[in-house]
Amino acid sequence: MDFSRQSHEEILEIAEPIMANIVQGSNENDYEKMSKDFSTKMLKAVPKEEVERQMAESYKETGNIKKDREFLSCIYRESGVTVLWKGFFERKKGEVLAQLTLDEEEGVIKVFGAFIG
Repeated sequence: MDFSRQSHEEILEIAEPIMANIVQGSNENDYEKMSKDFSTKMLKAVPKEEVERQMAESYKETGNIKKDREFLSCIYRESGVTVLWKGFFERKKGEVLAQLTLDEEEGVIKVFGAFIG
């Protein structure tokens, strides 16, 4: 499968459930749920203890990440795709950018980057 040649709609079919797991895992402070689709490189870069510390700190300021988000675009790279959404926090006014960078790892789509803020 050449993931980076798929349409926006095909990319979103893959990306939406992954982002939903990240949002739900983050809101529940559940690292395993949040990171279940992370690439090997991503897992090494964001260890459980650091992620849990950051989630707890972020929650104090922003509250949970709202589940509703608005798709903005896909950015197609030489390898992989970055998906962009407009998102929201419970206690932080205004919009935030939610970003998910996906690519293949051993034939499976994995997360190589994620950001909501």
